[in-house]
Amino acid sequence: MRSWRRSLGNSVDSAAVPPRYEDIDTDSILCRAAAPVLDRWQHQLVDTGTTLFLSDRGGSIVARRTSDHGLLRRLDRVHAAEGFDYSEDAMGTNGLGTSMIEKRPIYVEGSQHYNDALSVLACAAVPVSTPAGMVIGSISLGGPIDNASPLMLSLTREIGQQIEERLRTFSRPQDLALAMSFMRYTNSQRPTVVMDRESLLANTPGLSYVTVDSHVVLWETLNAHNWSSSEIARIRLDSTNVEVTARRVVEGPRVHFVVHFAEPDRDERRTVLLSSSQRGAVHTRQPERTDVILVEGPRGSGRATVAREMHAERSGGRDLEVVMVDSIIPTDWKALEDRLAKGTDVLLRRVDEVAEWESRHLLDMVARHRTAVQTGDRGSTLLLTASYDRAAARVRTLIDEIGPVARTRPLAQTPERIPPLVKRILNHADPRNRHTMSPAALQSLMQWSWPGNITELVDVVTTVVQHVDGAVIERRDLPVLLQQPAPKRDLSLIETAEREAIIKALAATGGNKSEAAALLGIGRTTLYRRLRHFDLDSGESSL
Repeated sequence: MRSWRRSLGNSVDSAAVPPRYEDIDTDSILCRAAAPVLDRWQHQLVDTGTTLFLSDRGGSIVARRTSDHGLLRRLDRVHAAEGFDYSEDAMGTNGLGTSMIEKRPIYVEGSQHYNDALSVLACAAVPVSTPAGMVIGSISLGGPIDNASPLMLSLTREIGQQIEERLRTFSRPQDLALAMSFMRYTNSQRPTVVMDRESLLANTPGLSYVTVDSHVVLWETLNAHNWSSSEIARIRLDSTNVEVTARRVVEGPRVHFVVHFAEPDRDERRTVLLSSSQRGAVHTRQPERTDVILVEGPRGSGRATVAREMHAERSGGRDLEVVMVDSIIPTDWKALEDRLAKGTDVLLRRVDEVAEWESRHLLDMVARHRTAVQTGDRGSTLLLTASYDRAAARVRTLIDEIGPVARTRPLAQTPERIPPLVKRILNHADPRNRHTMSPAALQSLMQWSWPGNITELVDVVTTVVQHVDGAVIERRDLPVLLQQPAPKRDLSLIETAEREAIIKALAATGGNKSEAAALLGIGRTTLYRRLRHFDLDSGESSL
């Protein structure tokens, strides 16, 4: 069974007790759509010895309905109750979790359950999907094996369909606007997508151009574009070398975009030397000399990475020795020059840390190295990284004299770099590739100001990987300050103050909404409503 293989591969403990989350959203659109359906079926299933369970997309049980109090006590013993995590990652093969991964109805009986404690139960479950086809939860009918019946799966299908029908009545007007634009601007040949921040529609040729990463990058790029002069924009995406023609559509409750893709003509294609995580971040020029190559930019903006890539492109496979300047420990300038004299290429990082009193050593070393290369006594290359604004006066003079071959830009100015950077960081932090980043989490990362640049991004992603439970890193897994997206509309002064108060309360309570509501002096349900009003829960609970 595929589910068992996944459970074994993820090292799920067959004797594990599911974790419990106090902070489940019982006022989500899923719960509101399901509540009257569950009420009706609870009454109809009296005396059948079965229980209805509703889980959210993370696998946490958000509703449990039965009229049999004895059965409730038995279910409590196996932690089949509100708040407990019944995702496949937590409990292995089970109806609620497995049906969402398989995206189909599932029947699990007795020892087919991966967790030993569930071997006395049988359950039928189906995923619950939005009108756009996104799975946002699951519904299960379960009970003791003695009460199992082949009809359970048919009943569960019917209950799931009734919940989905109610979800259709809750559909956003925005979804209808997207569908209308899709029909109006799409033909069968031209690669096309219609998109807003949370969703997109694509024709078959357009599918190959869209991924989680490209959706996020496209949205942020188009949303930041100046549309005052025209509702049509032509953009070439640095990350893909693909030409995009985009139309801004002001219909429905929010703006959305119609995007057409085209590969550039062969003679117009650029030779891209830098990796996708650096394109758009760097202004480069061809160096007049290759004895000294300088990369200038703010700390943590990827200067060393750019320098290494430039060296790899020009060195023919020669080794590169990396030395970092320390403002406290004096640099061994003689050892550096000896390496250069022996033909070793050297990358000297953070030259801006060289103190004024020590800068003469740097200038002399650079001058001697240049002379030796010009006379043919050396063939090595010295690469430097520096921040002009942080450097001592003499070092600034050297930077002006050499002239940077590349200038890197802060991460906040080049958010399109974040998705490929995140992939690279995840591959390093998680070599088994067990984790991916959700679109909502990527959007939060792209909207953050990143005062610490790439260094801060590496720290955030690495820390999240170490602590996240599931395979998909969601917005809620990020540090609280990063979870809050920019508002979608201009707010009044009062709304701005209220939004900031909610963000501060969430930060103070570590993201615990119950505690944040208490801190703000409002009810939890009221907080959930205000979160939706200010788009502070977008991407993970909306349709």
